[in-house]
Amino acid sequence: MKKSVLNLVRGGVFALAAIAAFAFTQPLPNTPVFATPDGGQTWVEVTNLEINEDYECIPGSEACTFSSPSMDDPIGPQNRKFRLL
Repeated sequence: MKKSVLNLVRGGVFALAAIAAFAFTQPLPNTPVFATPDGGQTWVEVTNLEINEDYECIPGSEACTFSSPSMDDPIGPQNRKFRLL
């Protein structure tokens, strides 16, 4: 009897861990992400780049990343500036 209860508890803990792993994982964006180092004159696709390895968002006066190569579609806070490393 004790072994079956212990197995049920272990199974419940495992199920909760599996649910938590999926619940707290953010999906990868399906759309490309763009950035501009010069206020919109040139655009860089940063979808496959790593932040703080390939580029960084430093304090500035615009958004760091955009959902399209246009200043009209910012992603996230708008007090950052894109800088390619």
